Amino acid sequence: MNVGIWVTNGVDALKRVDTALLRNLGFGGVFVACYEDEVRWRVDDVASFVRRAKADGLDPFAVPYGYGRFLDPDPLIESLYVQTHPDACQTDSRGRRLRKACPNNPQFLEWFSSSVRTLAWLLECTGFLWDQPGFHYARGQWSCRCGYCARLFRAGYGHEMPRELTDEVIQFRCNSVTMFTLAAAAAIESVDRRLTSLVMPSPHLSSGQHLTGNEDVQRLASCAGVSGLCVMVPWQELGWDMEHALREAAEGPARVTHACDGVCAVGVNCSPRPEDRTIETIQFAARLGIDAMVMADYTTLIESPAFPLIREPLAEALHAASS
Repeated sequence: MNVGIWVTNGVDALKRVDTALLRNLGFGGVFVACYEDEVRWRVDDVASFVRRAKADGLDPFAVPYGYGRFLDPDPLIESLYVQTHPDACQTDSRGRRLRKACPNNPQFLEWFSSSVRTLAWLLECTGFLWDQPGFHYARGQWSCRCGYCARLFRAGYGHEMPRELTDEVIQFRCNSVTMFTLAAAAAIESVDRRLTSLVMPSPHLSSGQHLTGNEDVQRLASCAGVSGLCVMVPWQELGWDMEHALREAAEGPARVTHACDGVCAVGVNCSPRPEDRTIETIQFAARLGIDAMVMADYTTLIESPAFPLIREPLAEALHAASS
């Protein structure tokens, strides 16, 4: 089992990341958050870090964050594109413009494809992770009902888009996210066909249905150009037992991904705190035969004052998992 680690605190944090330490501990990959507004001005710093990670034997993955605020739902991540192109944003079921670009808007799709092609050209990375591409859904309000979505829906289903979130609308949204993922994978493959594309669906934080458009994991896993999924398993937030949560991932999304000839990584929150059971999580995932794991993140784990307490057992677990 290959184990990677997220680096999510921006360009300035990259200088503090000890890539040689990560390799010596037994990590195989590093997932680098590439924020839209930072990349616009400081992409050379990101590229320098990626080269350093590769030189130290790590596989670097780029994780575009905040691009049109369509990737990654963190409301704190800003997007200059959204600020300067409000006409390309999603329209919710009440007719309000949201601060989130619409994947069916050709202007946004062209800009996004061009942006990630440039990023793929500048970064000598192994692949990309598309983090939770999706539509807005909250308290019964959903998107998108912009003119482009309305025309596409009418062409596909033969009638006007309803104001209720019907099965047809849910299917349309899933189709739209799949087509966006296909375009994202095609954009980076136009630079280098060897680049890997992983997709992260939105995590299930409750027993209820999540309706962001990326809930159909089989559709995402079978998408052309997609190498597999990265499924976040926030067992601490769910209040689940760690073993139960990982087993659910192995028997659900991982099995679906394998049926599509893809790989499935699991993402877990980790720290030296005993309640996060970091060492046990690695060991149990390896016993389950999970393909890969991505740990979140460098700040909460490696930079924690308590990290020296688990450094040796962590290295032992990582080396055992990869052997």
